[in-house]
Amino acid sequence: MIAMKKVICALAAILGLSAASHAALWMENDYAFGSNDLKKESLTLFSRLAPRLMSGVNASFYKDGGLYHDKAYSFRLPVMYSPDNLVLSATPFLYPSSSKIRSGARGVKASAVIPVSEDVDESYIHLTLSAAAAQQRTRLNNLKAESFSETAYEAQVEKSFYNQFFFLASAAGFAKPSKANNYNIKDPVLDHADMADMGTLRPVTGLPGWVTTVQFARNMAPDFDSYLYAGFSRISFRGADDANSLLGGLKMKLNDKTTMDFAYNYYKMTGKACKNYYKLFFQIFF
Repeated sequence: MIAMKKVICALAAILGLSAASHAALWMENDYAFGSNDLKKESLTLFSRLAPRLMSGVNASFYKDGGLYHDKAYSFRLPVMYSPDNLVLSATPFLYPSSSKIRSGARGVKASAVIPVSEDVDESYIHLTLSAAAAQQRTRLNNLKAESFSETAYEAQVEKSFYNQFFFLASAAGFAKPSKANNYNIKDPVLDHADMADMGTLRPVTGLPGWVTTVQFARNMAPDFDSYLYAGFSRISFRGADDANSLLGGLKMKLNDKTTMDFAYNYYKMTGKACKNYYKLFFQIFF
């Protein structure tokens, strides 16, 4: 289950796996804040519909003083199905337009987690293949709003050693939009983390060409019910400066039904000042 999401998000569920296997309902709240007065809030409610089928509903917003002074809202409907030796997931998403933020987007991301090897000592190798498609509608060159499409493909390989050490490497590529580029697009709203693992806490609304990430996690059990993790990503934007992102955090179990995650993210675009972001994540089983 760790590879069902990008590792940073998946770590939020690892400590609750035993509880999740019996729980019919659980909630996740993800709050991020930092430079440019960024505020980002996400609330997800998951339900186990059948032994192998889970679904949820998510509502979130972000407010970035360097991009929008108003809140940009978005909604998601994640679905996860786990037949034998496979995990399939699909997440449709929607960014509705508003009178203040005259940009919108919609799309879907689909993933398949394939176990390459599973050992009796809880070591494994997992391969995750993902594809995403989105359509944005926003202004180009300050003229009237136009629609354009985006697609992305991603591959992740994750290796676990004895359920104590976790390593992940991923790469994603984005097809070049036919109309839009980072010079003519005005106020895009789509966070490309909905299409691929960007390895950062901030919304990535610029048009990327590719992104690579490496991540590491250390399970502190049985001495402590906690995980330490760290990651690095490099984002190449089309016709714009690249960005580097460093992320690290601690995930800990507060009680049998609640876990908490605190993370720090250092983000820097070439030739620009660094940005600092922080995250608080809570997962509660009912």
